Amino acid sequence: MSWVMIVLLLIASYLILVPLLTYLSAKRQIGLKVASESGDAEDRLIYFYSESCPPCKQMTPIIDDLATRHEKISKIDVKRDPETAKQYKIRATPTLILVKGGVIDDILLGAKKATQIENLLNKINRQ
Repeated sequence: MSWVMIVLLLIASYLILVPLLTYLSAKRQIGLKVASESGDAEDRLIYFYSESCPPCKQMTPIIDDLATRHEKISKIDVKRDPETAKQYKIRATPTLILVKGGVIDDILLGAKKATQIENLLNKINRQ
């Protein structure tokens, strides 16, 4: 096998493994208890984003529109609030975290459509 083929395989492996490990790391957080800003166990959808992130620029208007209709949406800029991002172990943006009863119930990574985000919000209302 030539060196070029080995290098290409290493690059391909890296491009596949890094997103997979990020995804698995995020999904391992489901079920963990988290504290809210007020200290009580409130249900909410937390949107972690960065202003320099192209998928976030696509998704932020959707979140802003949904936030006008749903009061339980929080937006956190990971560059302005790195401590909160660290507390939730955010490794990629955009990230949506659904918190129910003070416990992480679901996590979505990457840009999502409005219907997918509304489905998360409906989980809060279903109790």
